Amino acid sequence: MGVKPWKLITSALISIGIIILAILNRHWIVEAFSLLNDAKHGWLLAALVLIAFSYLMSAQVFNVVLRSLGYRMNLLRLWATALTAIIISQSVPAGGVGSYAFLISNFNRRGIRPGESALLASLETLSYVMAMLLIFSFSLGYFAWRGLEATGASYIAGFVGLSVIGIAIFVLTRSEKTLRQWLYGLQEGIGRLFGRRWSSTWIDRIVGDLSRGRNLLIHRRSDVFLLVLIQLTALSGHSLAMLLVLHALGTDVSFAVVLAAFGVALVTSTFNVLPGGGGTVEAALVAVLSQMGVGPAAVPAAIIFRLFNYWLAAPIAAICYHWLMHEPVTPLVSSKVRTSSLNAPSHD
Repeated sequence: MGVKPWKLITSALISIGIIILAILNRHWIVEAFSLLNDAKHGWLLAALVLIAFSYLMSAQVFNVVLRSLGYRMNLLRLWATALTAIIISQSVPAGGVGSYAFLISNFNRRGIRPGESALLASLETLSYVMAMLLIFSFSLGYFAWRGLEATGASYIAGFVGLSVIGIAIFVLTRSEKTLRQWLYGLQEGIGRLFGRRWSSTWIDRIVGDLSRGRNLLIHRRSDVFLLVLIQLTALSGHSLAMLLVLHALGTDVSFAVVLAAFGVALVTSTFNVLPGGGGTVEAALVAVLSQMGVGPAAVPAAIIFRLFNYWLAAPIAAICYHWLMHEPVTPLVSSKVRTSSLNAPSHD
């Protein structure tokens, strides 16, 4: 079977988008590479390895849920999936939607049922947002303890994050009838606006997927705690990598300072519509680190960290996307399904 044209187009657009982003932000990248010359390369290498390991830790969210559903997927594919989803979420406006769509498509392609794919994507998003808000809460607590004030943008971002969770919970707890009514109303409104009529098949599919995912989620509330811990570990790994970058530049600070700065940068990025953060993530890191007395090293540390954390990861994510969406696959079969088949009575 040939490769579908829309997949080729999507792959090309992602690759072109990353190239454009690199050109538009070339001054950041060039400056970051120039700063590497004056740093201790051993610590920088350790930071780079730790960031790669943190992405692998993020992939454990998928691993835990997949195993609970009876599926097995090797760690390389899980790492590539997590890296690609995270980079997509940072690279385009409404990146969370793009990341969610990628995850659904990727898992469906491997034979995982739509409801289970929706569950995987939903649990990843939910656990990440909860972990992010926990780290941001630590940031606010640390600021209060140090007698510092968070920026207005940080509070706005925190409010946005809480609102996203609240809206998601509100929508997911509505009945199928209510969800269908909302979607039918939305389709009719858009149809009147453009003078067209569309099939309602997509509504039944979305509501069905949401319902199946919701039913699975209800029975896995205890798993959410474990997934949040995994996400916290992964995000803490990125923070530790930034600490190593600062150490490479000859600046010693506590892990709490770096984690507090990273928490503000994380939550600030949630409402940023600029591709790749548009420099706001770096600015947030610099602002908080400077406020906490890190000194001149705050600027090069933020730039080098983002080079490792995003810019070097972006082309790798583009390659992973092409690989994941175009490699020949054998659909996965849940071990629970196989067990049911083996235990089924014979009709011979």
